[in-house]
Amino acid sequence: MSGDRPTAETQLADYGLITPITLPVDGRMPDAATGVSSKAEYDDYFRLIREDPDLEAWSRSCLDVQRRVLADLDLTELSAEDRCDILAGCLVVLHATLERWVGADELQSREVA
Repeated sequence: MSGDRPTAETQLADYGLITPITLPVDGRMPDAATGVSSKAEYDDYFRLIREDPDLEAWSRSCLDVQRRVLADLDLTELSAEDRCDILAGCLVVLHATLERWVGADELQSREVA
């Protein structure tokens, strides 16, 4: 093997229990221990596929993932604090998505004027 990262096509063939989700190209979270994480480490760990979806596709993906998370949340044995953290994460994603919609709407308004 040449060490190349798997393509989206090959990654999609092997879901296991976690299906890949789409994130913006620059989206990532730092490692708790070191405060940094390479994109490759983060993507491999969470089985992410990076692409630049249009705003509507991104929004639908967010809604689908959050719908599934919320449906499963009551079935878990997570602590109230962990559940709160998950819900807070959902709100961060919704906030960022709404900001993109508002920005897109403002940009479109300027283009029409």
